Amino acid sequence: MSGGVAVSVGTGRRTDAVWELAPERLRAAADAVGRLRDERGIHFAPVRHHSPACAVAVRAAIEELRPAAVLIEGPEEFSRLIPDLLHEETRPPIAVLSLGGSGSSAGSGAKARDAEDEPEGAGFYPLASFSPEWVALRAGHAVGAELAFVDRPFGERSAAERALSGSAAPGPEGSGESGIENGAASGTARPDPFARTLMSERYLAHSEAIAALARRIGCRDHDEVWDQLFEARASAELADWRTVFDDVFAWSALARLDYEEGVLAGEGSLDREARMAARIAETVDRLSADRLTDGGAGPVLVVTGAFHTLALVEALSGAPEGAPVRDRQPEGGFGPTAQGEAWLVRYDHERLDGLRGYGAGMPSPGYCERLHAAHLRELRLAPESVSHPASQSASAQAGPIGARALATEILVDVARGAAGRGHGVSLPQVSAAAESAVRLAELRERSFPCRTDLLDAVRSCYVQDDGGVGGPGEPERPLGLAIAEVFGGRSLGDVPPGSASPPLVRDVRDRVRAVRLVIDDSVPRTTRLDARRTASHRAKRQVLALLDFVGAGFGQLVSGPDHVAGRGLGLITEEWQYCWTPLVEARLVELVHLGATLEAVAVARLYEAEGRLAGTGAGAAAGAGAGASSVDALARLVAQTLVIGMGWHLPRIVSLLRTTLDTDRDLSSVVSGARRLLGLWHARVELGAEEHARELLDLVSQALATAAYLVSDLGRTRAEDEDAAIGTLIDLRSLLRDAAAAGDGDQGGTGGEIRTAVVRELARLRDDGDTAPAVAGALLALGFTDGEVPDDVLVTRVRGALTAGADPGTAVRFLGGVMRAAPDLILHTPEMFDAVDDALRALQGDAFLAVLPDLRRAFTWLRPTETHRLAKRVAERTGARVDQVDVRVALSEEDLAAGLALDHELAAVLERDGLAHWVGSPGADTTRGEA
Repeated sequence: MSGGVAVSVGTGRRTDAVWELAPERLRAAADAVGRLRDERGIHFAPVRHHSPACAVAVRAAIEELRPAAVLIEGPEEFSRLIPDLLHEETRPPIAVLSLGGSGSSAGSGAKARDAEDEPEGAGFYPLASFSPEWVALRAGHAVGAELAFVDRPFGERSAAERALSGSAAPGPEGSGESGIENGAASGTARPDPFARTLMSERYLAHSEAIAALARRIGCRDHDEVWDQLFEARASAELADWRTVFDDVFAWSALARLDYEEGVLAGEGSLDREARMAARIAETVDRLSADRLTDGGAGPVLVVTGAFHTLALVEALSGAPEGAPVRDRQPEGGFGPTAQGEAWLVRYDHERLDGLRGYGAGMPSPGYCERLHAAHLRELRLAPESVSHPASQSASAQAGPIGARALATEILVDVARGAAGRGHGVSLPQVSAAAESAVRLAELRERSFPCRTDLLDAVRSCYVQDDGGVGGPGEPERPLGLAIAEVFGGRSLGDVPPGSASPPLVRDVRDRVRAVRLVIDDSVPRTTRLDARRTASHRAKRQVLALLDFVGAGFGQLVSGPDHVAGRGLGLITEEWQYCWTPLVEARLVELVHLGATLEAVAVARLYEAEGRLAGTGAGAAAGAGAGASSVDALARLVAQTLVIGMGWHLPRIVSLLRTTLDTDRDLSSVVSGARRLLGLWHARVELGAEEHARELLDLVSQALATAAYLVSDLGRTRAEDEDAAIGTLIDLRSLLRDAAAAGDGDQGGTGGEIRTAVVRELARLRDDGDTAPAVAGALLALGFTDGEVPDDVLVTRVRGALTAGADPGTAVRFLGGVMRAAPDLILHTPEMFDAVDDALRALQGDAFLAVLPDLRRAFTWLRPTETHRLAKRVAERTGARVDQVDVRVALSEEDLAAGLALDHELAAVLERDGLAHWVGSPGADTTRGEA
């Protein structure tokens, strides 16, 4: 190991030999710890964040020392939240959320920063029932200690620190970096740039000294080293807090020696330690003055991440190695405590779990919570959660006494959870797992089976031939889910009403609870709604849609009618998935500048969207570009406004839409927007939009009038755009039929004269000899199916277009238009079949091969059954066998997957080269015409 330090790991896991063999710097620091304690009353409690062992030791230290002050690592602006953290209704896990843009106040002693150094982003400071910081707050308050956070304000991060916090890997401690939403378990998840931890432990995870120690004592990683040295101690050993903190100090100081000063300065550790050292000294000096006055002041306990303890000791003791920290302290001090923005939010075990990506998380927080509670029961101590019994976690109120008994309970709970999901675990298997865990703990010289012993026992005794655990890229399995539930935990904390949460967060919580959506934990849930027939379901859907619109990340529509996208409108029920997570509250906090209520934020978002589409206001820059102001986009905004129940906001949007209907030259946009508006009219009852029904039909009529004016543009469509043009024609025909039905059922209708004008323009375009071939073919087929084109005219026009003298390419384009609009005409109209057959027979070999790809594509519009019927007719006409014509190609699922992957790759290449239009446009709908 680094510096030749040897750590003896015996029955008690003590590191008694460390100080005799440690480097000179560590021995000097150990002496300085004693001097600071004896001469200045400073006691250090170096901890690992969210460690049950450290939490027990911190409580024992406070109850014995009864300090005058407890100083805790954490941005100093958090001190104003201490009353809320101590509130009897505050139940962990919770977190303090910092917004980077609202950081420290003036007068904090920080030097001026350039514009590029301004803070941004946000970070979480999580607290669980087993977090040493949480225990320090509760136990310190119980003995009457002064409580304060003493770390540098979150808003004072530099640009260099923010750059370090942008990578996907967990970053330096305190750098504010961690992907906590999906995490490392997936291997592909990207960190949420808004959700960062203030307690990251990269240095400990990547220390060469700790890695060498892991190899020496047979541990798999730094987490198991920690378990071996500290979490495996018996409850009574943890109550010996002096030994625990000495050992933690040795463990972390060795890791600290692995890193150079430049690295520590670059990611902000030295600046943070300068602030903490200064605040500690200020508190000690103030209390010393008080002691001279009344003689009653006690010691000061400093609870910080263990990685910082060496630097704090050296800075406060005057050691030469402490100069880099002392030199960062302003001559006049840091001034008054910073007053930045910070909020108390609920947190959950999933985001606290180190195995799921949280940079400072102890692995398996569910296990840690239960282990901590078991220690407290064995030591006959009440849980620190709160004095109010209803606020205490289930694991803290009842359970096994001591860690050894806890091991058996956990194995039983995993078996029960797996069996409940269909993976049966027998009693002999549970017994074997318990025996295995005990033997493993003895082999590894542990007092009781720890986390890794239990997991190893589960894998060896519970896994059957069919697996059940799952792995990266595999579906979740029953046993794996049970392990995640028991070891990972499902707890979601709570904050007291009226606490330091933004009004917006409180408003949203109240609204969500009012419609009976469950937000008491972070378990994903599904709700099925029938908004057409049930008023309470409409209210629930409106809240879900509002939160989705503002970007809270609370829920998403999985299936059912989507009136904004215009999908699934014929469905009755809709299904939403939702989950209240800390990120939901974080996103809501990010939106507080837009309003104090959900409606206010939604109004601000509507104004932004309106500005983008109008090319004005705050949203104009983001909306600049192709098609920003279009009929379809504005119709989507109308739909969005009605879906979120804010119809009173419509007048300005409708006015802009009416203006755009006079200026939009894109027929596809006009038709798509009109169809969306007509769909809203049909859904007026479920959307609560009855008062807007007349206006919606008026907008549809205006859109049809615009469409009549634009129809002639389709005649000049280029060959590569013909598919999109035909899709628009099919949509327009559908719109005309639906509008006519709406007009028949509504007094005043949707403008019969306007519909007639559109039909007239379509007929004129159909008869125009200069109309693009595919468009002409589609118009002819649609006219025939609608009874506007007689049989003889259809056959004559088809024969004329496919005559032997016609250009083969033009003829096939015409046929493709017919097949796209009404593919089954060739089956139901013998004269048309004959005309196509004669035309194809007349083609020379080279000409036939030239148009063959387009021919194949034209006939793909037939359904499989229709293709089979056509094959039979072709076989009868040519004298071939049907099986020679109707050839079915067997494709496996793997073939399909490979084809889709190739298709996506090709589309990406075309888009990169500016040829995205070759694969069709959004208007190229595959909707086929009706015969």
